[in-house]
Amino acid sequence: MKRRRQWAIGFLGFLISVSGCASLTEPVLKPGIREDLSGCYTPFPAKSWKAVHQIEAVIQERISSSLIGITEGEPSEQKIHSLLLTPEGFILFEAELREGALSVSKAMPPFDSPAFARGLIEDVALLFLAPQPLPSGWKRGEDGTWTCRWGRPGEARTEVHGSMEQGWKILRRNDQGVLTREVFLNGPFVRGVASHMDLRAFGPAGYKLKMNLLQADF
Repeated sequence: MKRRRQWAIGFLGFLISVSGCASLTEPVLKPGIREDLSGCYTPFPAKSWKAVHQIEAVIQERISSSLIGITEGEPSEQKIHSLLLTPEGFILFEAELREGALSVSKAMPPFDSPAFARGLIEDVALLFLAPQPLPSGWKRGEDGTWTCRWGRPGEARTEVHGSMEQGWKILRRNDQGVLTREVFLNGPFVRGVASHMDLRAFGPAGYKLKMNLLQADF
């Protein structure tokens, strides 16, 4: 009787562990119809642009600061030029990303580490540049929302979900499927640039960025 109870408990634990793993499995997303593909790029600016944001940064839930971000982009070149300034206009950080190559022009402490520079510019690219190349899968729901995924299991991948009416969510996962970035884009949208952006970076040195659009030029 005791052995049967132990076996039952062990089997129950196995079922719980299996169901827990299944809940972490990403649903399969296959290529949809060609007409829906363009919707995957809707939350990103389609042409060259310049935007100014007020940024509230919270690092490790403790340190907070207020900054001004100026970003210029050229989607056709996969190019981003980014500046971080104090509210008084002093430049703390300036860098450019063009087709994956990073060039840092200025980086004041504590923004002067190579890891910070790469992480920051990748965050900016996640917000403003559509992933490349074509998504591996996409679909449009009955409610008019899109779900699009770039990359496959075993690779770093990006997922976009939402609509211009309901707002957008962008998820970034590493090659093990662990969520590293979560972004919310909310309107009104100015030619693809969201008026309100919230980015959360996960991990030991996690942080949050809350960005409000002050100006956009095209």
